[in-house]
Amino acid sequence: MPSEEFAAPLQAQYARRAGPIGLTAEELDFEHFPAKNGYPGIPVKAWIRFPNCAELVDGEVFAWTAKAVEVTWKDGPVTYRTWVWSSAVTRREEMMNRNLGERTRGSNSIK
Repeated sequence: MPSEEFAAPLQAQYARRAGPIGLTAEELDFEHFPAKNGYPGIPVKAWIRFPNCAELVDGEVFAWTAKAVEVTWKDGPVTYRTWVWSSAVTRREEMMNRNLGERTRGSNSIK
């Protein structure tokens, strides 16, 4: 295997360890776009940006504005939370077929 094939996954892994790149306070503009909160969390798939890469994660949304979403997800033992543009997020279909009672009994744990 060429060294490039080994380097790309390692680069992505180390880039993620640097932490996600979220939206800035200026981009969020809470003064004009106030955040709303909800519980239980909404199960989503979200594109999260890291230095030099992006990753599609399974997460949950507990806060949002008219143009942005705060995504919470787990990577191993670490829980992350970051704001992304709402267009980077879609609801997870497998959770949409379950009723609210099933989602609130602890079965909606962040993956």
